[in-house]
Amino acid sequence: MKNMKMTESKMCVICAENLQYLRKSHNGKISQQALARILNLSPKTIMNYESAKSSLSAYAVYRLADYYGCTMEELLTKNLLKERTDEV
Repeated sequence: MKNMKMTESKMCVICAENLQYLRKSHNGKISQQALARILNLSPKTIMNYESAKSSLSAYAVYRLADYYGCTMEELLTKNLLKERTDEV
């Protein structure tokens, strides 16, 4: 990782922002409950991930990155909203 100053709490916040952005923009807006069903997680877990109240397990990061078509590193460390808006 290029940025060695990345902390777990910062990564949690970035991931939370990315999850909100992706869920609301990917294949049309889907609810937290629908995403939870797709990933076999509880809706409360998705809510906690999106509010940065819970850290994601490696498996959850893997499943989310796979579902949204991004890498795990992108999901955890990149501002996907900014990057994808800049591409357009």
